[in-house]
Amino acid sequence: MVRIIIYSLLYLVLAGKMPASGQDSTIVYSANIQVSLASRQTPYWLQSNQYGAFPKSGSFISGQWGIYKIYKPENKKLFQWSGGIQFISNISKSSTAFFTDLYTAVKLGPIELSIGQRKSFYGLADTTLTSGSLAMSDNSRPYPKIQISSPGFINLIPKHDLVAFKFSYSDGLLGSALVNYGNVDHVPNIYMHQKNLYLRFGGKDQKINLYAGFNHQVIWGGEDKIFTGGLKSWEAYKYVIFGKAWAASRVGNHFGTIDLGGVIKGKNWDIFLYRQAIYEDGSLRKLSNIADGLNGLSFKRNKPNLHHSRYFVKRFLFEYVYTKSQGGSVFDYNAHIFGNDNYYNHYVYTQGWSYRNRSIGTPVIGPQNVTANTIPRHESIFTNNNRIMALHAGFEASISNLDILVKSTYSHNSGTYDFPFTPSLNQYLLLLRIEKPIRIWNKSHLSISLATDLGKLYPKTSALTFGWHKVGFF
Repeated sequence: MVRIIIYSLLYLVLAGKMPASGQDSTIVYSANIQVSLASRQTPYWLQSNQYGAFPKSGSFISGQWGIYKIYKPENKKLFQWSGGIQFISNISKSSTAFFTDLYTAVKLGPIELSIGQRKSFYGLADTTLTSGSLAMSDNSRPYPKIQISSPGFINLIPKHDLVAFKFSYSDGLLGSALVNYGNVDHVPNIYMHQKNLYLRFGGKDQKINLYAGFNHQVIWGGEDKIFTGGLKSWEAYKYVIFGKAWAASRVGNHFGTIDLGGVIKGKNWDIFLYRQAIYEDGSLRKLSNIADGLNGLSFKRNKPNLHHSRYFVKRFLFEYVYTKSQGGSVFDYNAHIFGNDNYYNHYVYTQGWSYRNRSIGTPVIGPQNVTANTIPRHESIFTNNNRIMALHAGFEASISNLDILVKSTYSHNSGTYDFPFTPSLNQYLLLLRIEKPIRIWNKSHLSISLATDLGKLYPKTSALTFGWHKVGFF
């Protein structure tokens, strides 16, 4: 690990002395060093929605080193290729070193085939300030997969962008898993199946764009080992794709959202309104969990600071997350009562909706091992708190040559239907980051962050973090 860090630093020194070639280059390098001093465990918004890069255990030193071959936007060639590597090295109570990005991809016209692990985000939301997409956020470490997709929207009618679509279809490997129920207590491999389709109504030059789509994910695998007479892998995969019922249940852990949204493009601001509605085992079809979902309203400045105003607001966001309904407290497959959805937990796989002990979906519903020691934990589940109401706000602005980012979240937490919190627990999460560009290495950035968690759900903790990062063309 030390050798890799030394080589990365040497590379950045050389890159910093080279003339910048800007958009004529398709090779991008990045470096990010963070030093954090925490009173207890790492505060929530400091380590969440970071693709698992930062440790949860408190004070740390983190280095992130990346190099990417990107597509050239103005290149009209039918065939292009890209790839990326990002290495993470963390020094903390339990030091780690791993890759987040490690992939290669080829694009034939608007269609891309990608192999490897790669950062991704699915669902309609403001990706910069959001609390996290409900089904597939940027909270957990990327997993290895093979994917075919359209990176951008494709016109349904050639040369007319009034109606366009984008999609992805992938299958990935999550590794071994502990099992709660069945003939074995673990299986050597489980998998992630993922697909989505989104439509855009309205062209790029029109003032209003409407969006609609869905995503469908399934964690599955080992059915022939877990169940007597269980399905072989290829047969099980067919049930996974279409969500077909088998043995009074479904094969694997299904989770997805149906998304609606719209963008109004004003003179100075773009306004984005969106809704993600959860579906899991049939509740949404009967509208019994229609109250659950993510609702967001985002305002984004669509023009740069042309007048060089000292104070300039770039974007701000409000979100409301509600998951307390879950179709009611009763689940009875034979009676067609599909309640107690128990989001992010699963009766077969102990890890629930997670990868490497981080939620694959919204981090607002987190793993039970980071909750306060006074809260009961249960070996067979991933989270002990999936019935929540949360209000989330985000804000980005510049003051002189300082960039300011704020994230603030209040949540009311009721535990689960099986193990409720009595009474419910309140929690406050706050992050403030101030960043300043400096001239070192042809412009890089220094930052300072203050984060704190206050309330009854997580241990009270605060952290002060100092950072430096640089992105450039090689």
